Amino acid sequence: MIPNILSWLVFLPLAGALILLVIPRENKNVIRSLAAGTALITLILSLIVWSGFDRGASSAQMGVSYPWIDFGLLQINYELGIDGLSLPLLLLTTVVTTLGIFASFTIQDRIKEYFVWTLVLMTGMLGVFTALDLFLFFLFFELTLIPMFFIIGIWGGKKREYASFKFLIYTGLGSGVMFLAFIAMAFKGSEAMGAAEATFNMAALADIYANPANPEAVSAAFKTGLFAALLLAFAVKLPIFPLHTWLPDAYAEAPVAATMVLAGVLSKLGAYGLLRIGYGILPDQAVSFATFIAVLAVINILYGACLALVQTDLKKLIAYASISHMGIILLGAASFTEAGLQGAIFQMVSHGVITALLFFMVGAIYERTKTRELSELGGLSKSIPVLTGFMLAAALASLGLPGLSGFVSELLAFIGIFGASPDVIPQAVPIAVIGALGIILTAAYLLWAVQRTAFGQLNERFAGLKDARPVEYIPMVGLLGVSLLIGIYPNVLSDVINSTVIDFVSRIGG
Repeated sequence: MIPNILSWLVFLPLAGALILLVIPRENKNVIRSLAAGTALITLILSLIVWSGFDRGASSAQMGVSYPWIDFGLLQINYELGIDGLSLPLLLLTTVVTTLGIFASFTIQDRIKEYFVWTLVLMTGMLGVFTALDLFLFFLFFELTLIPMFFIIGIWGGKKREYASFKFLIYTGLGSGVMFLAFIAMAFKGSEAMGAAEATFNMAALADIYANPANPEAVSAAFKTGLFAALLLAFAVKLPIFPLHTWLPDAYAEAPVAATMVLAGVLSKLGAYGLLRIGYGILPDQAVSFATFIAVLAVINILYGACLALVQTDLKKLIAYASISHMGIILLGAASFTEAGLQGAIFQMVSHGVITALLFFMVGAIYERTKTRELSELGGLSKSIPVLTGFMLAAALASLGLPGLSGFVSELLAFIGIFGASPDVIPQAVPIAVIGALGIILTAAYLLWAVQRTAFGQLNERFAGLKDARPVEYIPMVGLLGVSLLIGIYPNVLSDVINSTVIDFVSRIGG
């Protein structure tokens, strides 16, 4: 294994971005090649990490730890590591971002700046999934906001400025709440232990706040307030109703490749943070919020599905569908069962690749037709059969067709919530039944969208459209291939996450 491989993995995209800065903007092919090459090498490094991961261990592996900042009362370390929760999301980040860069080859305006911001964004996301120090986690979390703000604001649609500022304001406020919670957690933890220095180390804080030998080291009321603050902060990023309103605008206005990353990876930062920090450090408080979280999840599922049903814009339909499917992550996590937590992690990965593929297909269709209005589309399977075929496959994966990743993730999440302990969620079965209605609505709006887009009467002005270009096969085949792999052979993912999930459930008394 390469020494300090996680540091190489996290900062390689940033190094690529710095190299791009010195390349003349006129050398467009060199810029594209360097961006794609940097992302590909990062993907290869993530596969090396995947292959060297010990499936039987639940603790963090491949750790990197160095003293960084010492303020006397506060100690901050540079600490990285991975476990069964973070590794799948690490690989998801490298896959979706790399394929998103290939999907960005059609961009012609200010491509140097675009790829610089994309690679900086990649470093931020990889840092979030590997950070074991809360301060470092926060820095990487914030690093993801700035590139996406500029990407939406410069290369987005007609309402790009409105969408970019709304994205920044909502997620920035959520980050502010999160940072205040981190500060309170660190200093209260040091006070409880009588330590001279406060620490942001996640493992040390978990020992303080979730120590069964001394459960009253920190008052239950304080821990409840901390968890509520963390839930609020990460709810914005997930997003959870009613803090979701930034998402449809951002998804609709962002350029296609950026939407792939935004929906495929960035939206998972909230779910990951809730599990890693909320569940990992405050397990008892997480259990006490289980019913509330499950209800929020069902609202997300049904609200997103109902709004998707009435959309006339194909991209906004997929955006609201994304809100609905993020609710399944929350529902599985709320169950506090092994199956449910497995389903939540499976859904994070599955939703990442499927939604990225759906948004890519919408972008490819828009590039050719110059419209996303369902009333103006129809019959496109006659002129662009390959593109519409991949769109149909992505829709079937999203609605949970057996053999594709959506089926496995939704099945596990609902098995988990149906099997939740009455002590954790007294009304688990009724909540699960109501949530399952979302599966029916999902099939309705996705099949309706495909029918309105691919079948029926072909608009005469779309008769001569060109089908998929060779470069477009890279993201299409890559994303659909991952969904097929997980759907046909789910052990490729479950083997990695099992030990970590079992450890989570044992600590929360699931």
